[in-house]
Amino acid sequence: MRAFYPTFLLSLALAGPAAAQANHPLNDTIDVDKTHYTLFNPTPRKYMRPMVPDRPGITESPYSVDAGHFQYETDVLRLLTRREGPQHGHDWYVNHFLAKIGLTDRTDFQVALDTYTYSHNFNDAEAGPSPFDQNQLNRGVGDLTLRLKHTLVGDDDSRGALGLVGYVQLPTGGRVGDGGYEPGLTLTGIFQCTKTWSVGGQVANNYFFDPEAGQHFYQLTPTLTTDYQFTKLVQGFVELVGYWDTRQSAWHSSVNLGPQVDISSNVQLDFGAHLPLTHSVDREYFLGLSFRR
Repeated sequence: MRAFYPTFLLSLALAGPAAAQANHPLNDTIDVDKTHYTLFNPTPRKYMRPMVPDRPGITESPYSVDAGHFQYETDVLRLLTRREGPQHGHDWYVNHFLAKIGLTDRTDFQVALDTYTYSHNFNDAEAGPSPFDQNQLNRGVGDLTLRLKHTLVGDDDSRGALGLVGYVQLPTGGRVGDGGYEPGLTLTGIFQCTKTWSVGGQVANNYFFDPEAGQHFYQLTPTLTTDYQFTKLVQGFVELVGYWDTRQSAWHSSVNLGPQVDISSNVQLDFGAHLPLTHSVDREYFLGLSFRR
């Protein structure tokens, strides 16, 4: 796995020049200069690029929202289950959303909020006079995250694109939040192999806060994803995710997969699963929705 990620990054770097040689754009149907459109001078709807949400996988889209337009992406419902020795638990997420507004043709501003989290943890190793002594239940509104995305190269007129996402998570969630400021920076890319098949991936650099240790730690999260458009209505994706952090010198991995349903050019429904390939990775099942105006 370690030798794979440098090769993948090199492929992304080569995607830009290859995309510039493409004669027919695959991500848009209209070749027009949109650089003069802004938040206060929105891109006309007939010139908008196809909607490419950051969900349902972990890999971010390198494409920003068109200037002056709004996009909303949400985990309508997500279930996480976990087990590590005698400790186990589950979380329910309701409407963990990401709202975006296009500032320019290549940059958008985003706000993410964990609207409601129900977290229940158990420790079978703890003994007490009552079963409730072994349980920990937290619920409420989670953390707020501010994000900025910029498309570096590519976009409407090319087969490939690279994007950069910077963000900071604010500790607003109390007992259901992470408990500290968490900054991060992600480099993401995609290459459209054909009109129906694309490959992409990213390298995410995060500083997570560990409330038990009371300190931050660095985590590297590379991904590789591919999706295929089976019909105008249905597409599917498979995503490989790796995790490494400074708390332990070992790689962990998981796989995401599921279908996406294009209800219209502005509405997308998705559902699927996030399955662990190694230990210390949560198992997840999700139902999501994305739309724009």
